[in-house]
Amino acid sequence: MSYGGWEVVGKNKKDKSNGKPAKLSKAEKKKFMENAPKLEDFLPLDEVKTLYNTLDNNKENKKPVKEKESKTKENEEKKKQQKQKQQQQQQAEKKKTEPKEKPPKSIEGALNAISIEELKNILATNQARFPEAPLVWLKDILAYLCVKIPIDTNDPVFGNKPADYPLSVVPNTIRSILESATKDAGSKAVQIFYEITLTAMTNNMVKGTPVVGHKIFLQFLAYQHPETVISNIPKLVTLRNSYQNRKPIGLSLLWALAQGGQKNLTIGLKIWHEVMASMLEMKNYASYVVQILERFTTLHGTTTSLSSDLYLNIADDVYSGRYNIPATVEKELSVSVAKLRTIIFKNKDTRHQPLFQALMKKLTYTTPENYKTEIINALVASLSTDTQCYSAWRSNYTKYLHQSSLLLKHLNANWTRVSPSLRVNLLRETILTFIATNEELGKAKKKEEHLNACVKECKVLLEKMTVSKSWFPWKRGSVLLLVVIGAMLAYDTQKHGSFKASNTNRFLTESGVSGYGEHAWSRVRLYSSKSLEFIEASAPEYYKAVTEFSTPYVKLAGDLCLITKNTSLKVYNNIVLYAHQKGPLIAASINHYAPGLLESMQKQSIQAMEAIKTYSALASDQANILVGHLNSENLRKYTSQAINTTQTFASQTYNWVYEKVQTLTKVH
Repeated sequence: MSYGGWEVVGKNKKDKSNGKPAKLSKAEKKKFMENAPKLEDFLPLDEVKTLYNTLDNNKENKKPVKEKESKTKENEEKKKQQKQKQQQQQQAEKKKTEPKEKPPKSIEGALNAISIEELKNILATNQARFPEAPLVWLKDILAYLCVKIPIDTNDPVFGNKPADYPLSVVPNTIRSILESATKDAGSKAVQIFYEITLTAMTNNMVKGTPVVGHKIFLQFLAYQHPETVISNIPKLVTLRNSYQNRKPIGLSLLWALAQGGQKNLTIGLKIWHEVMASMLEMKNYASYVVQILERFTTLHGTTTSLSSDLYLNIADDVYSGRYNIPATVEKELSVSVAKLRTIIFKNKDTRHQPLFQALMKKLTYTTPENYKTEIINALVASLSTDTQCYSAWRSNYTKYLHQSSLLLKHLNANWTRVSPSLRVNLLRETILTFIATNEELGKAKKKEEHLNACVKECKVLLEKMTVSKSWFPWKRGSVLLLVVIGAMLAYDTQKHGSFKASNTNRFLTESGVSGYGEHAWSRVRLYSSKSLEFIEASAPEYYKAVTEFSTPYVKLAGDLCLITKNTSLKVYNNIVLYAHQKGPLIAASINHYAPGLLESMQKQSIQAMEAIKTYSALASDQANILVGHLNSENLRKYTSQAINTTQTFASQTYNWVYEKVQTLTKVH
């Protein structure tokens, strides 16, 4: 309602809130159509008719266009199907005409058939397309190897092959490509790829696909980068638990993990302790796990660097009773642990005092007997190698009375065997310290357990060391005594001119020793003559029996000697002939590749000999500190005179004895 002013015309609140025009109802549409202007109102009738006619014609023309389009689409689909059929027929004909490649029968044949250029192209294209994705390069190389080596092996661990098989039969050209790929990829990518390949190997074995390519790559990575094997031990344990009920897959996993230990003993023992030791309880894997440990200790027998913690871990796995190990493999395991003990004590410069104390702690009441034996042997080896272990033993004696009693008992029982390797002086001081400590402990009110055993063993061991220390070398002493007596007799004889005029002869005559000697000699001669008569009478019979028995064997020995002689001569002649034939060729080849090498070596050797002669002469001149009556020339003279005097005395003694024998013979 307006009051002669402006009215505000606006939308309702609903219209404002929606912001959209309201839809018309059917009744409103009819009203709108009726009220809307028509063409007849604006245009003449002729124009209106022409407009309606054109609209009708357009509707009729649209129908055939649609029909034409549908027909063209059907024709195109038919043509495509015909082309596909023709292509399939052509491919089938090509397959028939092309000869099929024969699959390789062995791993060696498959490796030799690999195209080196093709493998290089795969690596180069991947490096060009994915320069920052090294895993893609390695995966493509692995896929290529798996395709080219479709060999399925019955033995998952290659038991009858060398330790480095199948990598040992991989051509050097393929190895160089693998080396360059892993080097360019980096250590992190190699570590991830190792885990991927290990998982892929197990998955393919589940599917029944050959996995020789995976094993070759895994062995290569373990040899080149042993640290990758132990980079993720929890994942390895998970894989082991997942497939340990499938023997071929489980053995393949153990084989792959063991490859790192063939190049690095520390890594091998870590893997064995963390992953493999628990499988000793399983009959399907126990023997192979033992073989792996034995292989590690054999391959690295000359190693001198080994952590004592690893040795203790392996000893715990084998002896502590943690695992229920079959009795059939216990002996082999003991041999391997003994080899590890030998390796760890090879290095004389290493301090074994911490190991000594750790071994003492492990030697308890509940320790199994075989573990006690191993610990005691290791304790003895520690005492033999490191002198600081004696001080460690003395300082912890009261703390380890039980352990000390066992160690002392072992030393007493095996003294003759272990004494040469021990420092007897240090051990004697240690035992004396123990005896003093035992006396103090005995006076205390609280009696220590195992004290009596220690007192007894210390007393016995000290007696053995005292006896061994006071032992006199009778053989050397006897020889020395005879030499001294001979020298005195020679001097006495030379001084008085003959043995009859010597003081020795006079003493023997006055004391009656010569008379008793003549009597004893007569008895010896009498019984010796009777023995000779008996031998002359019975010798032919015994000689005949011995001859009949030994003749065939003597003949056989002679034939063997003759055969050995002829064979040796033949081998020697062949070697000489080969040297004569090949020697000039070798010398010529050396001169060809290294001209003047032989001549320079000959000249240098001559110069070295001359230098040795010169410096030895200078050294002898500098070391010639004996001057005056004891110079070298006088010593030579004295030596020659002593030899001549000894010879003269010996001849005189022989003549005197011969005369006495003749005199006694004539008397009797």
